[in-house]
Amino acid sequence: MKGEKMGIQDKIARAKETNWLTDGLSKAEMKSIVELAQISSKIERRRIEMGMTQKEFAVYMGVSQGMVSKWESRDYNFTIKSLNEICSKIDLTFTPVLNNKIITEKFSLIKNDSKMYIPKISVNNLTSENRRNCIA
Repeated sequence: MKGEKMGIQDKIARAKETNWLTDGLSKAEMKSIVELAQISSKIERRRIEMGMTQKEFAVYMGVSQGMVSKWESRDYNFTIKSLNEICSKIDLTFTPVLNNKIITEKFSLIKNDSKMYIPKISVNNLTSENRRNCIA
């Protein structure tokens, strides 16, 4: 094999696994990168569905072609206001979803009479005000 040129398939097959792309990034940073890419691609896809070039889309949106390019770059940091304005003009719905992170250590499961499992909050992990509300 010495002296032979390796094809792309051989190179891929022999490639070592690496995390160089994500090394040093927090989970929040990685999540932001993915979400920005999803938003950008949705806007770009909608522009293409509308049959417009970036320049035509820019005129339609009332911005420069450079701004459309930034939106589609997968790196533009949108504001909620700008996303709502963009989505309203291109018939998309922007619905941010915020959920409480469930920490399973704070819950235990109990069985009730109908044999269903329901979560029971461990009172030790609550503030005194929340504890009073649960007991009341």
